[in-house]
Amino acid sequence: MPYTTSRVVSSQKRFATRGTNKKELPEPLSPPPEALIDTQELLQFLKLGKTKISELINQEGLPVHKFGNTYRFDRNEVWQWLQNRRQIL
Repeated sequence: MPYTTSRVVSSQKRFATRGTNKKELPEPLSPPPEALIDTQELLQFLKLGKTKISELINQEGLPVHKFGNTYRFDRNEVWQWLQNRRQIL
């Protein structure tokens, strides 16, 4: 029994020394979106038609997340895209 106790302590010390490495930790991920909206909700949000939404995705870089055959949009990303586009024009 004492052998396992000392072994656990030594492994804890070994892991403690690994944590002192001065490598930079990766940036934390941004929080998840509040909710992803579907195409119909985006149409109502932007008050545009499906054809115009498709054009904005393909030609203007409207941010979209594709899951299989469905498209989802992060309302915050779309809003930020609109603000950036407004500054360019």
